[in-house]
Amino acid sequence: MTNFIRSKLYEVGKVLIKDEKSKSFIKQIVSVNNQYINLKIINAMIEDNIYLNIVDNEVKQSYIQKLPKKNKQLQIRIILQGKLEKLDQVTNEKIVYNENDISVEYKQDIEESLLNKQGEHVKYICITLNEEYLNENEYFTDIFKENFSKKFYDPNLKKKFDELFSREYSSGFDKIYLKNKTMQVIHYILEECQKKDSLLNNLDDEDIKRVQKAKMILDNSFQENITIALLSKKVALNQTKLKKGFKELFNTTIYEYLKDLRLEKAIKYLKTNKYSVKEVSSMVGYTNQGSFSYAFSAKYSCLPKDIKKKSNL
Repeated sequence: MTNFIRSKLYEVGKVLIKDEKSKSFIKQIVSVNNQYINLKIINAMIEDNIYLNIVDNEVKQSYIQKLPKKNKQLQIRIILQGKLEKLDQVTNEKIVYNENDISVEYKQDIEESLLNKQGEHVKYICITLNEEYLNENEYFTDIFKENFSKKFYDPNLKKKFDELFSREYSSGFDKIYLKNKTMQVIHYILEECQKKDSLLNNLDDEDIKRVQKAKMILDNSFQENITIALLSKKVALNQTKLKKGFKELFNTTIYEYLKDLRLEKAIKYLKTNKYSVKEVSSMVGYTNQGSFSYAFSAKYSCLPKDIKKKSNL
């Protein structure tokens, strides 16, 4: 992979679409199209020490993007599409953020890089609360201790936040809109974190690791015939605790998660135009093409063959 600092990566093919500044608000819309990326990003300071980034990035060629060194901060990432990988330069730990993941991290002395892989199309929201804001609002530090890191899954993220990607951001009212949306996200995250802490009182650390392992097995083996009984044996956790724990950790049932995962993979295969509907059905774990088409149309309000037709245009 080629290494870049952000300024060098954006140097070629950068177009500044909108730049609006005042004492308490900054909005910048940037488009970058070069040999590595096709990127649209909205950067906003919605009030002192609270920053919002709305990122839509198609990666044409793999690269590593070194981010500026940061002091103590709370950062929220919401992945609506694709996969984002990050390398912690201090611990050398690689963290993967998958589609429908929400992560909350409270760290200090942050040195990290984004690992961008060719062919990935990722859409995500990042909200950063700087140290000054956290110090002024002590209830954050009551909830989030230093080196706090939590990640959870929400299958309804697109419904909640996709509107942020569809706006033109050409209105003078964007300041109000962006501030309201950012505060809604922060409030939502605070509620979810507190809810998770309450729900997980019945699961010990080992149980949580086993449930997380079950999700990893589904992610890596979605095309196989995986039953709850089999999954229970693989992670050595009884079925009742596995089902309840999965629902509590990821806001969805094992069945719904596997179904959504298979259909999301299916739409990616269909868009390549390399495979027939029957082949895609089998590739994502369906033994019956009719069942696949029914589930697909229920989720996307169209048939698999319609995706192939659009991709041919």
